[in-house]
Parts: sequence; C-alpha cells; structure tokens
Amino acid sequence: MLLELDHITKFFDGLCVLSDVSFHLGEREIVGLIGPNGAGKTTLFNIITGIHTPDAGSIRFQDKEMSGEKPYRICRSGIARTFQLVRIFPTLTVLDNVLIGSIYGNKKKGKKIPEEKALQSLELLDLTAKNNLLSGQLTLGDRRLVEIARAIAAEPVLALLDEPLAGMNPSETKKIMEVIRNIRNTLGISILWIEHKVDAIFNVCDRVVVLDYGKKIAEGDPRETANNPKVVEAYLGEPLT
Repeated sequence: MLLELDHITKFFDGLCVLSDVSFHLGEREIVGLIGPNGAGKTTLFNIITGIHTPDAGSIRFQDKEMSGEKPYRICRSGIARTFQLVRIFPTLTVLDNVLIGSIYGNKKKGKKIPEEKALQSLELLDLTAKNNLLSGQLTLGDRRLVEIARAIAAEPVLALLDEPLAGMNPSETKKIMEVIRNIRNTLGISILWIEHKVDAIFNVCDRVVVLDYGKKIAEGDPRETANNPKVVEAYLGEPLT
C-alpha cells in the first residue's frame, strides 16, 4: 500500500479536529476527500506533509513511518502538495516558480536536471507558451495550474491537491479535471484530492473518503458513497441521481 493512515487523532487547544481517522491509498489511485467546512480535511493534509504532528495514530508511506518527519524530508520521500489558497511567487516567472518545486524535491540521485523536470511539468499542463510570463499576471485558473506543475516537478509518487477547482469557471474546471486524470495516467502519480465540487470528485475518483466533525463517516466507491444516508445527511443534502 502506498499511504496508510492509522487512527489519526489531532487536538488544537483541547478541541479534537481529527478523531481516529484511518484509510489507505494505493499506487496509481485517485482518492477524493470530501466533507463540510471544518471537517478536518486540510488539517489531515497538514499532518501528512509534516506541518502538524498527530497526537495519536501513525502515517506510513511506502512502508516507512512518516509521523514527525520534517516537511522537506516528506517532500523528498515522494509527497508533494498544493494549497487551498494558491501559493505561488507572483514576481517570479512561471518557469522559475516550477523550478522551485523541482529543486526542492530533487533527490540528488543523478536523475534529470531540475530545469528539464520543470519544463516537462509545464508541457504536461499546457503552460509552455507562458514560461516567461510573471506568475502574478496570470488568471486564477493558470495560477492553479502553475501550482500543480510545481508540485509535479518535485517528482512525487503521491500528490495532495487541496481544492484545485475552487473559484474555477466551467471551462477551467473541465481542464483541471483532465489534468488530474493525466497526472495519474501519464506519470503514474497517485492523488489524494480535497474538493467541494463533488460532481468532479464522483466523476474522476476511484474511491471517496468522507469526513464530518473530524471523523470518517464513509469510504468507498463514488456512487455508493454519494448515496450513503450518512453522507447525504451530513454534506450532500440529497443522494446522487
């Protein structure tokens, strides 16, 4: 198994934001992570990537315990991420932003030089023509793509995407959904994906995990999950038709 979360629990100032959360993610798998605001989804991403340490439970990645590791070591072990609010460097070019990812994730094992990795990521996301533009001049949709390209340039085997469709119009949504499919199908990268546009999750993901008030309330096939009474009551409001 690629990633195994075992009974993850986290408190902040006495408030339990994650309680006994367990699930796994396999190789070349796309798993959606959904639930109401405040359910603990981004906190879980922060725990996986080393920003926070769980108060209980363990995280195993490629059969290695990762709890308590530094974020840069987790990145270089093969986990990259994006953020709910786009975090790029607006005064740097598109290429330089993506170079940061390839340099930061460089495992120094004699593989492709960072610029080659950055250019390949930009080509995959159809950004090559914008290499020399300042990132701050881009549309929100393209800034999202730059952030995804930066994560992919780190050569991860697992990418954590935090609401990449937030603020996207229908055409941008469609493009990013296709990008997510291509990342898995072309590069073989597994994806754990937080999203509130649940139609996209149910159309792209292999499995879906649902959190509510820090607890896992459902996990499984997208259609099964979308029609789960607990999920409908806590989040969707109505079952998938």
